[in-house]
Amino acid sequence: MIAALLGGTLGGAAPPESAGKERASSPVEVRTVRFEGASFQVVTVDLRRASLRLLRQDDDGQPLRTFEALESWLTGKGERLLAATNAGIFEPGEVPTGLFIQDGKELAPLNLREGRGNFYWKPNGVFLMGAEGARVVEASRYGTQASVRQATQSGPLLLSEGKVHPGFNTSKGLATRSGVGVDAGNAQRVHLVLSSEPVRLETFAELFRTQLGCKDALYLDGNVSRLYPAALQGGNMDTGGTFSGFLAVTEKK
Repeated sequence: MIAALLGGTLGGAAPPESAGKERASSPVEVRTVRFEGASFQVVTVDLRRASLRLLRQDDDGQPLRTFEALESWLTGKGERLLAATNAGIFEPGEVPTGLFIQDGKELAPLNLREGRGNFYWKPNGVFLMGAEGARVVEASRYGTQASVRQATQSGPLLLSEGKVHPGFNTSKGLATRSGVGVDAGNAQRVHLVLSSEPVRLETFAELFRTQLGCKDALYLDGNVSRLYPAALQGGNMDTGGTFSGFLAVTEKK
């Protein structure tokens, strides 16, 4: 069923010059990209043909927490979940560390404090969606945005205006990485990416820049990260865990 809905898994990466071209086969494209010796699972969403939302709670205000609960809630509303990933770093109790907006309602405020860990590694950022499509902006500049319908804050920024985060060239740590990026030439094309193995942050950022044609991208989380359903993870069937919120892709009504 997943192959029929999503158009299958494609091997290899599209050349950078073709990354912004239109694809008519499916609103959601799934592929495995090999880059610098590592594999990455890439889910590319066409916002004109699919809905991408930030979801944290159900209609009664109860946290969703798991992929299974997310899918069950959406199914009960007559919506088909095509793909999902966990959205951003969170605190104990599955509380978002920073900004979270679901369908125009702010469920957690912007966090500009100093601190330790990836979220606080400045510059950090916000992935948001509004009337003109998707964007990734530096958190300190978020206040200039208007008409935001969906948003999640995380950190660090992987790419900002085409430049890799300046601290990554000395960062040697390896971890599973998840992130979101926006096509440089098309604000209606969003890439959700999960590494299949531990990689450096610099490698992860360069994937978005050189292979996916992004100028702006945001780190979401590390080893806890998952794509759902499991068929999107390139052989890893584990989608367990609890999360503060989700980037959820559904059929457009």
